[in-house]
Amino acid sequence: MRALLDTSVLIAGRFDLDDTYDTAVASLSYAELRFGANLPRLEAAERTVRLRRIADLERVYGAGLPFDDDAATSYGIITEFVLRAGRSVRGRAIDLLIAAVAHSRGAAVVTLNTDDFEPLGAIMTILPPDQQ
Repeated sequence: MRALLDTSVLIAGRFDLDDTYDTAVASLSYAELRFGANLPRLEAAERTVRLRRIADLERVYGAGLPFDDDAATSYGIITEFVLRAGRSVRGRAIDLLIAAVAHSRGAAVVTLNTDDFEPLGAIMTILPPDQQ
């Protein structure tokens, strides 16, 4: 099964999935990481560390899976599901876009923030990073 690593897992730099998972990264996560690396408050040394980490991730995982038309369809499904469950989409847009990329490809989302992906567990697989 394919597993999409959420930005939280990439930042933490740890996950422990069994060998049945083929891991990937969404281009949206790379965007979030680049945003974090370019915050004006960062010292140059910290910016360099973060940019190096992104380059390392890109070497390991390759290009991010894009948000495409299939993901847009999944986003509509996901946001409808979230709204019908009485949850807000506001403030969670990027998490839900990442979920849509995973959903459109039949992939699980691996995240440290499983609460951010509630109640999507009813329509897709949401895993903590130490899932075995």
